[in-house]
Amino acid sequence: MKNFKLQSIALMLLFFVALTSCSSDDSPNEDVVYKSAFATEVSGPLTGKVGQELSYAITFRVENGCGEFNQLTDVEFNKEPGYQVEAKYPKASCNRPDPENRVTIYKITTSKAGTYYLRIAKSETEYIVTKVVITD
Repeated sequence: MKNFKLQSIALMLLFFVALTSCSSDDSPNEDVVYKSAFATEVSGPLTGKVGQELSYAITFRVENGCGEFNQLTDVEFNKEPGYQVEAKYPKASCNRPDPENRVTIYKITTSKAGTYYLRIAKSETEYIVTKVVITD
């Protein structure tokens, strides 16, 4: 009897774990499509000091009025590191079909003096380069 009770509890615990592990809380939103978007302008300071936070406004064009900024992804341009804007769009039809410009803010803080290059994709083969000189 005791063995049967222990097996029943173990079976219920296994069933509960199986139900909770199938939760979709951590799964990506399936109602969204992610696409690359190209920058049209990057503006921000060209000089700064070590430890100072610098902010850059990146303007990019989305395919329709429903597109939004998702993230900056790492890319490589002619063996040089850079970033690509990734936009997200709802899978459902968009009632704002006209393309629009969006702006996102990219912030950096450096720990060493030197010259840095912020490269943001402008097209498949070109990028906008912002040269930033950091002093002590």
